[in-house]
Amino acid sequence: MTAIQHFNYLLIGGGMAADQAAAGIRSVDAKGSIGILSADVDAPYARPALSKKLWVDDDFHDEDIDLQTAKKQQAQLFLKTIVTGIDPLAHQVKTANGQAFSYEKLLLATGAQARQLTGATSERVIALRSKADYLKIRAFSGQQQTVIVVGDGFIGSEIAAGLAQSNTQVIYVVAGQQLFERKLPTALCQELEQKYRAAGVKFYYQKKAAGYQIEANQIELLLDDGTKLLGDGLVLGLGAEVNYQLAQQAGLLMDQNGVVVNQQLQTSATDVWAAGDIISYPDVILGQTKSEHVKHAIQSGYVAGQNMAGKVTDYTYTPYFYSWIFDISWEALGILDTRLQMYQEKLTKGQLIYYFDDHQQLQGILSWNAAVDLDHLRNLFRQHPSLSTLQQVLPLKQIK
Repeated sequence: MTAIQHFNYLLIGGGMAADQAAAGIRSVDAKGSIGILSADVDAPYARPALSKKLWVDDDFHDEDIDLQTAKKQQAQLFLKTIVTGIDPLAHQVKTANGQAFSYEKLLLATGAQARQLTGATSERVIALRSKADYLKIRAFSGQQQTVIVVGDGFIGSEIAAGLAQSNTQVIYVVAGQQLFERKLPTALCQELEQKYRAAGVKFYYQKKAAGYQIEANQIELLLDDGTKLLGDGLVLGLGAEVNYQLAQQAGLLMDQNGVVVNQQLQTSATDVWAAGDIISYPDVILGQTKSEHVKHAIQSGYVAGQNMAGKVTDYTYTPYFYSWIFDISWEALGILDTRLQMYQEKLTKGQLIYYFDDHQQLQGILSWNAAVDLDHLRNLFRQHPSLSTLQQVLPLKQIK
């Protein structure tokens, strides 16, 4: 019979939510044993750098993203460990390699996995999600090699810019008529496009990837209109699928947003908390919602860890999402949807704030190249002002 290894705190998931959960636990309990079960091949690391800083900062290297979770938090880390089942009543966990664990408090932070494109497995076709993926992209980029990027979300847009700034020829396939057409006002989409074109990026708009073939050491990508593109590598930024399987297997309460948690991030099961991409939580500003962005993973992980260790703490942080591409940076709260009514506030040259309105109800705020205190924007959002009220105090221009 396999021996059952026991931990006071058992964390499932090896991302930034788990890293911060361990930190949250240690802020309350300096001695309780912490075990981290991760399917990844690498210890927890700062994931955003994979599509951002590692490509544009010559003084920043692979090893700099290591969060050193095991050392800093005195945690035992189990890599390449796939959890296959959770028994909340018995407080036990089983894994694919036959290991068994028991716990007093459990965190579920399984995150998401990148969507793939049908085709043969190749080291030159990568859906960027992990450090190992980043290293594979490094191997077929640079030295004026050609890399095809598919997908105009955060990962696709950032890695296309990073590659273009790393001595790589970039072919960029975008499903819409312009970048971020459903999130950003047209003028901002055009401003972004100009940056890419100035860096030599070649666009294929209103196209989707239909499949690919491996030709010697190159990748032939077939688009939905029959166009064939040839590159030394292919990077997919097609979004991600949240990993709900364990939550469902464990019988946790779920809704359309994910695993339902309360303000302390407790699930419906005794002694089980959840954090990051998978949770449906009561946001103090946005209401019951979900977020699949890194700031949310970090903050929710930390608060969940504190609660697991006995400090009763509400999760009151409304996360923002952000990106920076070339010399453009932007942050946003709430819903960005160009089908909504949009208003523009000009600060200084090139610094803009956009407000997204639905029937006189503020839905989202976008800060574009503006050094604005995000807490100020959160406080503004918390008041749920009507746009007519905002127009009385702010110089707003309606753009749609």
